[in-house]
Amino acid sequence: MIKTKMKPDFDIILFDLGGVLIELSEHAIPTSWLKSKSFNSSDWFQSPTAMQFEKGQISAVEFANALIDELDLEVSSHQVITAFTAWPKGIFPQVPKILNTLKNDYKLAVLSNSNELHWPRILNEFKLSQYMDAMFSSHLIKLAKPDVLAFEHVLDSMTVSPEKVLFFDDNPLNISAAKKLGIESILVNNALEIESYFAL
Repeated sequence: MIKTKMKPDFDIILFDLGGVLIELSEHAIPTSWLKSKSFNSSDWFQSPTAMQFEKGQISAVEFANALIDELDLEVSSHQVITAFTAWPKGIFPQVPKILNTLKNDYKLAVLSNSNELHWPRILNEFKLSQYMDAMFSSHLIKLAKPDVLAFEHVLDSMTVSPEKVLFFDDNPLNISAAKKLGIESILVNNALEIESYFAL
């Protein structure tokens, strides 16, 4: 049970993945490939190619070739796919304890901007589905945060009102979007901050 004097009044806890439950490498691709600009997490979310990929609008090969053009890389599409697939390092060490504890009191769900390269690792390698009542990936629902339609899709699918959802994300734009719908939203930068929030 949650170690707080009063259990927070929510039915569902909704998590982002990268930077929240899953640790990412600092850069999506090796910096040695880049001629001038960086391509870290912030740059990723500003990339038109990235957003197309995470909405399931282009394949992995199309994504790799488009990223090569966008960043003027002198590498093969196979190299891009291999490096990008390895961007998620693994779940934060605290995650199993946190999720096992929380699922005693809440339904747990994921809303992640993800893609066909990372999603199989999330399901098969990181095994996060064992803790979750529902998992929503942008490339499968064809909607990506911070579009409020992505959050509305979750609310409709889980038949829950916004005020009964608590959302954790590391991107301020996603936090703002969720708050517009009345979802209680907390900005965090790692799983330790979630652990602290619930006093686990």
